[in-house]
Parts: sequence; structure tokens; C-alpha cells
Amino acid sequence: MKHDLSTEPPVADRSLARLVDRCWAMGNTGNCQSGLVAAGLLSRLADIAGDDRAAAEASSQIAWFCLQLGLPDRGHDAAIAAKRAWVKLRDIRGQAIASSILSWLLVEMGLVDEAFIEAAHGLDLAERQGHRDVLAFARNAKAVTYLYCRQDHLALPLLEEALETLRPGEAPSLRSLVLTNLAYSQVSLAEAAELAGDTAAGHAWRIKAIATNNLAIATASGCGDLWNLRTALCNGAEYHVCLGEIGLGEHYLDRWLQLPGDIGLRSRIHYLYTRGELLTKADRLHEALAVCQTAADLAENHKQADHKANTSRRLAEVFEALGDHEAALRHYKRFHAAFEAQMGETTRRRAQHVESTLENEKLRDEATTLRFQAQHDVLTGLPNRRSFEAALLKLEDTQFCLAILDLDRFKAVNDNHSHVVGDAVLRKTAEILAQCGALTAFRLGGEEFALLFVDQSLAEASVEAEEARLKIAECDWAVLSPGLAVTASIGLACSTSNTFPKLIEAADRLLYRAKAEGRNKLVAG
Repeated sequence: MKHDLSTEPPVADRSLARLVDRCWAMGNTGNCQSGLVAAGLLSRLADIAGDDRAAAEASSQIAWFCLQLGLPDRGHDAAIAAKRAWVKLRDIRGQAIASSILSWLLVEMGLVDEAFIEAAHGLDLAERQGHRDVLAFARNAKAVTYLYCRQDHLALPLLEEALETLRPGEAPSLRSLVLTNLAYSQVSLAEAAELAGDTAAGHAWRIKAIATNNLAIATASGCGDLWNLRTALCNGAEYHVCLGEIGLGEHYLDRWLQLPGDIGLRSRIHYLYTRGELLTKADRLHEALAVCQTAADLAENHKQADHKANTSRRLAEVFEALGDHEAALRHYKRFHAAFEAQMGETTRRRAQHVESTLENEKLRDEATTLRFQAQHDVLTGLPNRRSFEAALLKLEDTQFCLAILDLDRFKAVNDNHSHVVGDAVLRKTAEILAQCGALTAFRLGGEEFALLFVDQSLAEASVEAEEARLKIAECDWAVLSPGLAVTASIGLACSTSNTFPKLIEAADRLLYRAKAEGRNKLVAG
């Protein structure tokens, strides 16, 4: 496999295809900011070229880079656009990836209920396609929603299944991601055990988490995935600090600092939080204060309320440990204000998601309407000639019969009773034919209809076609206009050893014979 999360079939344009591969490679190596720029370029070029698949790829990649960089609002809109594009392309693999990314972004936005629904949808789609990497990614995404809901006992087996889905050596970037989250779930189980008073079980889970996280570090390092590597190093530092192993924790963070490449706001603040916690546990409070103040300054220059709330809380805790209660109170007040803003931000985000979802449903409904209109006759509601031709193609190499039905002397109906009555006659005829359950009716144009009898012999179809003719002849047409009577002539042919043009020609010839023999008649041959 070329990269962990690509879509198939590939983009046709070679230059766009190369850019798609380049973007996914950036996504798998943690070059998030450069990748976001490249994905934006891909989006513009795809629009210019009119390449829907490249545009869908670009939206998926923008959403993923935004997740890595801690830009959930922008990522949310890109993921919605990606879903819409993949649905239009009928690409289940692309839909599964987009839904899984969207679910994770919704978690980042604090919309856990919506995230759970989206993750379940993404996993359902992933199970319907045959790519192991997508299935593993979708299972990981659903596990993330469990972790945020504190359903750690459900997250753990799902993450283990995600790992088992991948073959040894397959999709190393994705494997490191799943391992990182698996270690996190093990720590969550450790906390739950300790809260219940079982310190031995809690310690055992923490040791297991460190081993899992070290495997995530080795895997990410081996494939050059800097984003997963930074996350796992910060998590590893935190896991060791919780066990009182300050020196080991510092070793992990020093390694973090030595990594090359661009660093997103999310990763940088994660590092500063972890460094601040380590320094606090080591009783190096003034150093912890400087680090936490740097994190707060970064958050202050960013519009996301959750970053501001978290950094204010951490600063308040450090000031409290220093005994500066006035400063601690000031920052706790800032935390409270930021927390209220965060709640308002969550409400706004929920409205944004609902609006996007409704817009998506509206577009889908419009597409369904347009598709129906393209395949059906406006006047009668019956499938049209285009649908008739498509139905014939599906019946190739099968046994069926075809009838061409024509209303007798229909011009006289229009001339003597008006075109309004003529339209009503066509609608009523369509209604009669639609009620004949053994056939499928199509309006070919004017007063001409086609009837398909699937899996029926000529004798069987003749019975059904004759019944349709009689229903038309016996209908009380006078309710539409006094003195109105309507009949139909039908030519019926069998598909055996006939090509479609010859079959239609045969049915037409039989129809003309029915007309010549006095109309209001079925002729089968």
C-alpha cells in the first residue's frame, strides 16, 4: 500500500494524482502545516480541472490536517464537504474515511453525541468495503468517541480489533495512531481502577500502557510519522511522571524538542501542558509557571475557547502550588470565564453542525429530485424513454417480453375535447398501467407507452397485456369529458434471440398490424 488512507480508483489526471499522493505522504509523516497548504492548492486545481475525485480527496485531506493542527471548525466544514463529494461519487471507501475524520473533529468540538453517531456511520460504511486500513481507521475513530465518553471498557476492545485488522508491517502510520490511543485507553482503565481503590490493578494497567505507548513511539519513529511520534512522546512523559519517574518523563520531552518539521498549535500546547505538569511534580514551580504562561500566551492569540480555558486552569494550579492565592484566584476567574465561553462555543458549533447537516440533506434531497426528474416523465410520472433504455440493458441475456402500446386516434381526443383533456387521458392511462402489477410501464413520448414483462413467456405476457388493454377500453372516460371513449392497440414481442433494436422493431410492427386490423386490439408474435 502506497499510503495509509488513500482512495480508489485513483485520480485520472497524473499531475493531480501526484499531488494527492504527496498530500497523503505529508499526512503520514506529520508535516501538517505544509500538508494543509498543499491540500488547499489541490482543492483549487481540482476545481479548475473539474475533477470531482481530486476535489473530494482535497477536502478529506484538509479535514485530516485540520484535525492534526487543532483547527476543528475549519476541519469540520472540510469533512462535511468531503462526505458530500464522496456520496456524489458513490465511493463508500471515501465516505467511510470522511465520516471517521468528521467524528473525531466533532469530539474535538465538544459534540460527543454527534461524534458517536458519525463514528458509527463511518464504521458501518467501512465494514461494507474491503480495505483493512479504512476499517482499522474507522474502528479507531469510534474508539476515540468512547474514550471521550469515558467508556474505556468499550474503547479498548475496539482498538485491539483495529490492530488485529492490519497485517504485520501494514499501514505503520495508522498502526502507531491506534497504539497511541490504545495506551491512552489503558491509562484510563488504570485511573478507573485506582478510583475504585484497586491500586495494584491500576499500576498494572499503567505499566501495560507504557509498553504499548513505547511500541507506538517505535512504530511512528520507524515510518517517520512526526505527528504521532510527538503525541506518543508527550503521552509517554505523562505516564512516567504519574509513576513518579520524572527523569524518564524528561527524557521523552527532550526527545520531542529534537524532532524536526513544523509543529501545530495543538502539538505545541500538548507539549507545554506536559512539561508544566512534569516541572510541577518535580517541585520546580517557577519553571512550571514560565512554561504554563507560554501556553497561556499561545492560547490567548488563538480563537478557540477550550485552549484558553485549559491554560488558565493550569496556571491557576501552579500559582496555588506557589502559595500565590491572589494570582491563583485571578486565573481561576479567567478559567471560569473561558469555560463559559467554551460552553457558548460548543453551542455555536452544534448549531454549525446541524446547519451543515441540514444543508447536506437538502442537497441530497435536491439530487434525488433531479435524478427522479431525469428518469421520469413529467406529465404522467411514469419512467421515461431514458429509463426504458436503461431497463433494457439490465435485461440483456434474460427472458422477457416487450409490448408497445399506443392510444387509438389520440389526435382526435385533443382536437375534439382539448389538449387539457388529452393530458388527463395520458395521466389516467399511466395510472391504469401502473396498477397492472405484472408489468413495468414507461412513457416513450406522445401517446406511446412501453410495457416490460420480466421472466414471462409470450403466452403469460399476452394475458397481462390483454388485461391492460381491456382496463383502458372499459374505463369510464366520460368523467373527463362527455362522449369521450379511449382504446389502445398493443404489439407484443418476445426477447428470445432478438437484439434490442430488432425486438423494438418487432413490437412496433405488431402494433401497426393491430392498428391495421381495426385498433383496440393486442397482436402478439
